[in-house]
Parts: sequence; structure tokens; C-alpha cells
Amino acid sequence: MTGKSDHRKALEARAEKVGLEYPWNLGDTKLEKRVIAAEAAAAQPNPATPPTEDVEGFVVTGPRRGRRRAGRFFTDEPVHIPADELSSGDLAALEGDPLLTVTYTELAADG
Repeated sequence: MTGKSDHRKALEARAEKVGLEYPWNLGDTKLEKRVIAAEAAAAQPNPATPPTEDVEGFVVTGPRRGRRRAGRFFTDEPVHIPADELSSGDLAALEGDPLLTVTYTELAADG
């Protein structure tokens, strides 16, 4: 049995740097595509980060086949999560996942 190639080691290091999880047996080509997507997502400003503290909740949408993050399962159907149900770590995991779209809803202004 042979060891990992230098290319594979570099891909795995890049994946770890952006917090990308992947199955151990994922091929180099697919891993590279996922790493590139995760790096691009990490470089973009996060639209889910609220501009104020007046956040009512978050809406999370995932891939059609589903994605598990922060103890929840997400598909292409939007999931509404009240802000007080997510820890900062959960929110970071959701926002950092390139396969999930996270937006926020603000509290309505008092009339």
C-alpha cells in the first residue's frame, strides 16, 4: 500500500484550514472541487451576519439531498430557527458550510 501523494496532503491541509469535512475515501478531484468552493465561500462576506442585535431568527437552506450541521438536518426546504436556539458555535458551523445558505430575519420595529 502506498502513502498519500503530496497533492493529496496539500488538499487535506487546505480542507482542514477552512473546516471542510469530507469522507476519508473521497477522490482527489472531488475533494479539490469542495476545497475550492469552501475557500471561495470563506473569502466572501457573510450575508447572514446581522448588522444589528435585533435578530429574530435564521433561515437555513441546504442541498436537495440534505446536509446535517449543528445537530439539525437541512434540505432545499427553508428551515426557520429562532435566534435563541443557536449558540454562536452552531451559527458559525452553519455559516461556514459552503453547502448551506443562511439568512437572518430581524425583529419587527415597535410601532
